[in-house]
This record gives sequence, structure tokens and C-alpha cells, in this order.
Amino acid sequence: MATMEEVKFAKQTENNLATIRSYLSGLAQCGGHRKLVVKGESTNMSNNRMQVQERSRERNTVIQRREMMKERKTQTMVDIMMILDTSHLSDIRQEFMDEEDGLTLTAFVKVMLKYLTKNSVREEQLVAALCELFAQVDVNGDATMEWDEFYEYIHEQGMAEGALEASSVMRYNPKKVWEDRSLPKKVESISYYESTDWIGITINNSLDLLIYDLFGKRHVHSLAHKAAVLASTYIDNRVKKLIVAVTCDASITIWDTQSVWEASGFAVISNKPDGSPMMVAPDNQNTLFWDAESATLFTGSVNGHILTWDITAMEQKSVKMQAQKSAIKVIVDVPSLDGILTGYLDGTMILWEKGGGKKPKKVYRGHRNGIIAIAYTHELKMIVSAGVSDEILIWNPFVERKLTELHGHRAPMLGLHIVALRTGAYQLLSADKSGTFKVWDLRTLECLQSFSCDAGLQDVKQYINLPSKNLIIAAGARKFQEFEFCFSHTPELTDDEEIVCALYNEVIDSFITAAGCSVRIWDSSTGQLLKSFPDISPYPIISMCLDDRQRKFFIGDAQGNITCHNYINGVLMKSFEAHGDEVSQLVYCNLDKCLLSSSWDRHVCIHDDMDNDEGVLLRTMKGHSKDITCLANSFSLKLVATSGADGHILVWHYGLGVLEGICKGHSQDVTVLTFLEPFPLLLSADILGNVCLWGMPPAHVSLRFKCISRIKNILLQSVYSVVLCAAFFPEEKCVVTGDEGGEIKVRSLDVFLQNLKNFSRPDESMELQPVPEPQATDILELRLRRRGTTSIPIPPPPNPRESFNDSQRGTGAKLADGDKVFPVLQQWHAHDCVRSISALQGKREIISIGFDHLVRVWSLDGRLLGTLRQGNTIFEEWLFKPGDEEKLAALKEEAATVMEEIKASGDDK
Repeated sequence: MATMEEVKFAKQTENNLATIRSYLSGLAQCGGHRKLVVKGESTNMSNNRMQVQERSRERNTVIQRREMMKERKTQTMVDIMMILDTSHLSDIRQEFMDEEDGLTLTAFVKVMLKYLTKNSVREEQLVAALCELFAQVDVNGDATMEWDEFYEYIHEQGMAEGALEASSVMRYNPKKVWEDRSLPKKVESISYYESTDWIGITINNSLDLLIYDLFGKRHVHSLAHKAAVLASTYIDNRVKKLIVAVTCDASITIWDTQSVWEASGFAVISNKPDGSPMMVAPDNQNTLFWDAESATLFTGSVNGHILTWDITAMEQKSVKMQAQKSAIKVIVDVPSLDGILTGYLDGTMILWEKGGGKKPKKVYRGHRNGIIAIAYTHELKMIVSAGVSDEILIWNPFVERKLTELHGHRAPMLGLHIVALRTGAYQLLSADKSGTFKVWDLRTLECLQSFSCDAGLQDVKQYINLPSKNLIIAAGARKFQEFEFCFSHTPELTDDEEIVCALYNEVIDSFITAAGCSVRIWDSSTGQLLKSFPDISPYPIISMCLDDRQRKFFIGDAQGNITCHNYINGVLMKSFEAHGDEVSQLVYCNLDKCLLSSSWDRHVCIHDDMDNDEGVLLRTMKGHSKDITCLANSFSLKLVATSGADGHILVWHYGLGVLEGICKGHSQDVTVLTFLEPFPLLLSADILGNVCLWGMPPAHVSLRFKCISRIKNILLQSVYSVVLCAAFFPEEKCVVTGDEGGEIKVRSLDVFLQNLKNFSRPDESMELQPVPEPQATDILELRLRRRGTTSIPIPPPPNPRESFNDSQRGTGAKLADGDKVFPVLQQWHAHDCVRSISALQGKREIISIGFDHLVRVWSLDGRLLGTLRQGNTIFEEWLFKPGDEEKLAALKEEAATVMEEIKASGDDK
């Protein structure tokens, strides 16, 4: 009979479940069931209840909107990885091998259509998804795909859902795979000895138990037995440190690991003087559990017996339990239930009184196959069990039936455990034999993170949980991989580290941010975190940019290194020649696929990105006396501008690398450089609050490299504020600036351009005409003439007394300075200090970064469209609308072309 407490708890649990089902039923109609968080309500105060209900409605509204955005994407795009029949990978590989130079887009689509489970998916929809997949895999843009590229991609995707949909911060960060070739190749099983750094390894066709030190990476000792070892465990029995092993001859052997009588330190203490074992079970025992509280060793047999042993007296105790004749695979202590849980090969799970009892307290049935792992969380009163197949079931411990099942694994389970956080034991980590790990929130039943072992570690035998070291280790025969657990993050921030860059990828419809040594990708339709590439750089990232196809990103770090990475999976693709100091800025020239870099080593470099294997240094330019902090490039003007702590603005010819001119006027550090393309203008700012407009070729000779107009960026009355970043919108003819006071200002360029036009004389025009786009011949000419090194004499330091005087100014000096020429259209407070602004051309929107560790998206009229936040429990309005329609229209057009080519080839099956 159940106790009153159990009946009361069971009734309460059923009521809670009914409430959850009701919520799920309502939300499922609009696709909003995945992010459900049930909050408690106060039953005493109606005001509190109304507030909770209102917050719940607001959150549900946000959840529904997020899910509807995701649903709209999935209605038009197909996840190829979900419908790819992996049993045909060998056939697909052969198709790739038959084409020596790889598959073109049309050939790839034709091959893939043979091996996809199409179900009810329309052909045009499927072809569009394949075109997108080809573009993702063909990162270099060489229009062909080889088998190695394709296989690496599907491995990184994990052949599973959710890789791009994990909604919370990735907590487990992978480290490199390491190998110890001194270990045997053919490993039968691996056991971790808790509270030590040791693992026990059993080997095929061997009677030895090999003890290995994981962190010392050394073989400690081999323990010889008279029969094959079935299981082993480590016991810290206060006085002695013991290893207990059970073998297939039903004997139990105990080893003292600190023996003074053996040179190795290991000695058998459970044998009689004649060498025979003192502890022999009636049948083979294949699982062990040590209960330190009662100083009792529990063993589970192949016939369903649970035996208890006194390891001091070396004898069996009287307590014996049996309810099944199936083999016991796992025994787990559950102190809060005052018992132990046992899992059986027939799929049954039983709760026993620890002190013994002829009958079980509870029997749980529901697994289709045997149970290999059990975990219990006291906070949530939940039992979680893993089956031999890919099952994970959740149980109410009092009502003997499962609550639900977690889906996601696609290989036999390896194990699971509860992750004890500082806020409570609410998370579950599960692992399968393919090396896939998943982190679950047991309160919402949501998968928070999915990650896999590297391709070099394929046959995973065991995973080891090391909470004291914040690690889990995946162990194979000879190879191991660590995953580091990151506990702390502030959910309301974009990143705990200082954010240095944030960009919008219009091709993949996502945001990318860089902070510390890591890079993150965010969903543009919801503002939620998609994935993280932790420690992608060994040193703090200083600058970042995207390539022309937005399939790669480049990062420059504090030590001068420049690397190129795949946007989808963060894999390192190639490196560029390093600078001697911090890389202050990176700029990518889309038209000729070149990467420009500036550094505190006072050099500016132009690198060729056309080579797939390495970045080729084309030209180096030197001319600054101090650190270079700003870099700007205009391909249409064929100019590169650099500036920094010396106050000089040097303007170089982009192709030849020769110095075209020097813009003199700033007497202190320059903080911003931006070309206002297509107009021949350069905008600059300095730490004294000056914002200047400079004429560039092909403007009138009297305007070239001259300060045409200058303003002071005023914060309050006469107090100036340093402008730290700027962006230009050519169609709107407006400049957006962000300053140290946290203000974003949108300034119009129209008045300035009109005044300059009115200043023109009949015989010579001062009007600034837009510069046309460069032709293909211009691009080829620049590439052929770019190689070399340019070094100029360092200009003398600026004289503060001559700063911006009439001798340095062009004919435009007669134009009025100040807000009348450069009027403010919009102004709003965005951050405590705005450190960076990025323009979303064509969308009239900007991304801003503050020193408050936030990234925000704004419209040009100052309306907040959303804030990127790393916490998965922060619910707020996300108004940014990604360019789904344009992207899908382009994909449909490309898919139609591919389908026509397939039909024209005569093989459209």
C-alpha cells in the first residue's frame, strides 16, 4: 500500500501534468510548445495572480511569434540532413568518386535526388534546399563539391536535428582529441573510478584489468585475474583505497592500491592462503555499487539477484533481493527515496529498500529494451532512465508509469547523469555510442545543446563525468576528447566578454558576434543564440569581417594572427601571414576577393583570398609613426585610408600601393574612418570630438585631401563627445554615428552636398558626383599590379596650433561648419557607450555594440528592433524581420534553372 505522502504527491503530480498538457494543447495549435515555462502563481493575493497571468500571456505571445517565424522558414525549406538515408552514404561516395574534379551544382542535385526520402516534399522545394546545401558546403565558391567536403559537412551537422536550433548558451566546449598509442587497440569496456583520475580498461581476449591515469596519461598497472573481468569499481574505505573486480568465474577480487608489500602498490587482499578467492557468488555478477553510508557492496547478477557484501570480513551478508530473472545492468542509490534503483536487461526498473526486502517498493515498466543508465533529481522528483537502444524515459517515482520520453538520439545509449548547477539540479546530460551528447532542461523538456565528438574519435566506449574539474571526457580505445563545462553567464547580456564586432549575414539570415576568444551565431528571426564557437582563437579577437559570399568569416587577434573560418561550423580553413602586433581592423573587398588588415605594428597589408589553402600576402604599406587604429577601403575610388594614434590620415592607391595624399588637420588620435561611397568623400573623427569630411579624388583638385567641413559632436551644451564609430547609407544620403556618451545620431548629407554644388563657379564645378561601379578590366588591372612593398618617409607629427586652419582647408573652407551643414535628423540613447555600428544596407537598419555587453538592432528612426541576449529565459519583443522572401525567391529561381538543366540532360529520374 502506498503511504499517504505518496498518494498526496501522486495526486499533486497528476494535477500539475494536467495543467501542463492543457498549456501544451493550446500552444501546439500555433506551434508554440517547445519553449513552455510554467511559472508558479500566488494563491493568496489576486494582484500577484493577475501579474503572473499577464507575464505568462506576454511570454506565450513572444513564444508563439518566435515559433511562427521558425515555422514559416521550415515550410519553405527542407532539412536535407533529416531526410538523407545514411545507409546510402557509400553509394553517394561512389558517385562523387566517379567525378574526378568533384560534382557541379546540377550533378550534385541529380545525385542527391536518388537517395533522399522524399515523402510528400515537392520536387522544386527539395531542389531549392539542395541548392542551399551546395552553397553551404562549397564555402570557397569554386562551384564544385568533393566527397571530403560533403562528408565533413554532414559530420559537423551531426546527422541530427537541432544543431541550428539550440536556444540556449552552449555550455560544453570541446577540446582537441588526444591519443595514447601505448594503450591496446581492442578495448572491451571502460570504467571510471570516482574520486580518482583512474579508469579501468578491459581488453578483448585478456584476463587483465588495465589501470590508466587519465590526466597523467600513463599506464598505472595491470591487474591479473584468473578469469575475464565483467565489472570493476573503486572504493575509498577511509583506511584503504580499494579496487573491486568481478570475473566470469563468479569470484570477487579486492585489490589494495596502497600496499606496502608490493613494489607496484597493488596487492590482492581477498584471497585465501592457497590463492583461492574468499568471496564467491552463486552466479556471475556483472554490476557493482558501493554504499559508503552502510559500508556495503551491492552486486547485481546475470540472473537478477542483488547480493550484499561485507568487504572487511570478506563475506556475503544476509540481505538478498530478487524480483526478476533478467540480468541487472545498473544499480543507483536514491537517498531521498530511501532506496536503490536497479535496471534490468528486460527493460524493467525496480525501486528497493536499501536495507533489504523481499518485495520491491515500486516496479516501473515501459522500456522496449534493457536499461543501461538511471539518474534521479530530487528537486524535480524525477527518475530518468536510458535504454539499450536510443530511449530516454522520464518517470514519476510514485505512480509507476512514465511521464514522457525524450527524443533526439539516433544511436544506442551510452549513459546519462544529472548536471548539478548552482541554481539546482535541473539539467540532464545524455550520451550515445556515436559520440553525440545532448543537454536537456528537465523543467521544460527542451534540448539546450547538442554536440558531438570529433571525427577522429568514432568508437566511443564510455564517457566520464568529472564535476570537480568541470569536464566530461569521451573515451575510445586509444583516443580521448574533453568537453569543458562553462557554468557562468549573465542571461540578459549578449556576452559576458567584451563584444568587439557584430555583423548581419543576409545570405544565411543570421547575426554573428565576436567576444573574447569566441564567436557566436544568432537566429535573425528570433534573436536567439544558434551556436557558439568557443575558443576559436587562442588570443582575444580584436576584429572580424565576412567574405563576399558570406560563407566565411575572418578574425584578427591580439597577437597579430589572421584566420579564416567556415561560417556554418567554425572550422579553420586557412591562415594569413601574421602581423607583429594586434590586428586593429579587417576589411574585405568583395569585388576582387582581397582581405585588408591594419595593425599596431604600423603596417597595412593586402592579402589574396582566392587561394583555397592559404592566404597570400600581396602588398605591405608602411608610413605611420604610431599604432594604426583605423582602416577604410573604397574599391570604386581605388583608395585605402589609414590613420591612428599619430593623427595623420594616409590615403593610398589600392592597386599600386603608392601614397596618393595626406589629410592633415587632426592633432590627436583618429577614432573613425569611413568612405562615403559612391561620393568621393572620407569621414573621420578624433578624440577631441571633431567630425570631418575630406574630399577625395576624383573631386575637384582644390578639394582633394582637404577638410571640406568640420563639426564638433556635442553631448551637452559645450561638452563634446568622442565619435567612436560611423556608417553610411548612400540611398538615404545619411551618416550614422555612435559616441562615447551612448548616443546614436543620424545626420543628413544632403545639405552639405547642395551647399557644395551652390558654391561652384561656371568655369569649374565643385559638385561631388557619385563615382560609377568599377568594370571587370579595372579589377583585373588591380590584381596584376598589386604585389610589392611600399614604405614612405614618416610625416612629421601634427602641430596642434595649425590644426584645421585655413592653410590646411580646401576651397570648401567658406562653407559653414557645424550642424547647419551636417544636420541631425534623429538622435537617441542606445548604450552607455557606443563602440561599433554596422549598417544593414537596403534595410534602413543598423546594429550597435555597447560597452554594456549588449548588441542591439535599430531602425534609422531610432526604433529598437531587438536585443541579442544569451539567456534562453529572457522573453521580449523581437521586431527585426530577416530577408526571407528575397532569399527564397533567389533560391527558387536557381532551383528552376537546375531542374531545367537536369531535364535537358535527359536524366531527370
